[in-house]
Amino acid sequence: MTITMANLHRRPVAAAVALALLSLAPACRADWKFTPQVEVRETYTDNVALRADGEANWVTELAPSLRIAHTGPSLQLDANYSRRIYEYSNKNTNGTRGATQDLSANAKAKVINELLFIDANASIGQRDASAFGPLSQTNGNGFATANSNEVKTARVSPYLKQRYGSYANAELRYTYDRVTSSAAGLNNTTGNTLSLNVASGAAFRLLGWSVQANQSKQKGVATTTAGGESDSSNYALNLRWAATDQFSLTALGGYDSYDYQSLGGSNGGQAWQLGVDWQPSARTRLQASAGKRYYGNTYSLQAQHRARQSVWTVSYNDSVTSTRQQFLLPSTVDTFSLIDRLFTATIPDADARRQAVAAYIQATGLPASLANNINYFSNRYYLQKQFQAAVAFNGPLTTTVLTVQDMRRNGLSSTDVDGGLLGNTSTRLNDNTHQTGGNVTWNWRLSTRTGVVATADLTRIRSNSANVSTTNRGLRVGLSHQLPQQMRAVVDVRRLSGGQGVAKYTENAIAASISKQF
Repeated sequence: MTITMANLHRRPVAAAVALALLSLAPACRADWKFTPQVEVRETYTDNVALRADGEANWVTELAPSLRIAHTGPSLQLDANYSRRIYEYSNKNTNGTRGATQDLSANAKAKVINELLFIDANASIGQRDASAFGPLSQTNGNGFATANSNEVKTARVSPYLKQRYGSYANAELRYTYDRVTSSAAGLNNTTGNTLSLNVASGAAFRLLGWSVQANQSKQKGVATTTAGGESDSSNYALNLRWAATDQFSLTALGGYDSYDYQSLGGSNGGQAWQLGVDWQPSARTRLQASAGKRYYGNTYSLQAQHRARQSVWTVSYNDSVTSTRQQFLLPSTVDTFSLIDRLFTATIPDADARRQAVAAYIQATGLPASLANNINYFSNRYYLQKQFQAAVAFNGPLTTTVLTVQDMRRNGLSSTDVDGGLLGNTSTRLNDNTHQTGGNVTWNWRLSTRTGVVATADLTRIRSNSANVSTTNRGLRVGLSHQLPQQMRAVVDVRRLSGGQGVAKYTENAIAASISKQF
């Protein structure tokens, strides 16, 4: 097995190849599943570039894609790649692109049984440059260049695991990652992280403990890039006392350190938290904590409940984060996990349920994540406070998913590092932002082959520091029908609106597509 780091430096897409080469043992060559697909779509839109002076156009799309999946004793892999090629009836239209590509790839490999493992993932996609513009990830218009740029990420993480009888378990992990973008002003960066986690084993039934240490270094690909280098260190001691089989008390003590150029105050300090973990049944769990870190009071909440025909999740957390960190490990409501829990009561077998969930998401056209918070471009560190809630209902003929979110970001590091991104825009635009929004998706199964999907979303973004706000609205309704020979036909309509001031826009569009899976 060979993973060439130099290739990852030159081309993040090469990480997708590394995923498929993580294990070459004969047992891992069997049971591979390759699923090619091609889609042809025709769209009429009255505002192809999502501008205030909208221009109508017919858009023809050709979208080949390939999914590679494998689940074996030494390797688990799931990779999806697609490319969309656009052709316009009016070829002189400005503000449109000729093609886009999307990649989502994840792999886990067991190299040496019970000792050496490797995780890897890679992604490519269009991402929103600013919170105050058209939202490329949720609006359904992939051909407008307004407010979006391609971002590539790659992450490879080998780690060692060791068990010390029933007394302790240890994990030593190294992670290399890379984030690059086509946007001028957003730093192309690499990261190197070394982490150690030692946790108590089964012998510590009443009083559990763990020790965590993490050191990370981020560096700009171009040495002249402003704000391209930073270091951080995090250390923590965790304790858990099992008061009963269902209820535990938790405590954390530690230290955080960041070396960013601060706007004022400390970049590090002591941390502590006290909390509870209550799990009255296999279907319900509540975890909550409160404490203090160097930036002030800190709170966290994780709550889940699964009924026979519904799933409920609520979460809140605050943390020091950055745009690149959210690209690598996004904090969203994962669609697959939510629907998987919803189907648990009706499909107990995990493998069968995974296939059913994947088929359902493809048939309904649900996005990979449901919370529509915007991870806008910035080279700064932020204090992010995020609340998310989601509920999914599964009825005899309908499935409904509702999400709400509230996210606040306060800039911690200097605005100077974002000079190339903001240009003539107020340098205070991203200092203190507040996002609120919600989404509802409703699926009506007319028959085993035909269904209707309706999605409505609303997002309001405000810059408290620059006194600027914008509201984005979207409504989409689609009718899909499964044809013979694994062909699928879809007709959908959408209406989008958003923007601010003279840049406000609306779009009305209708599209028809047919896809073939091989």
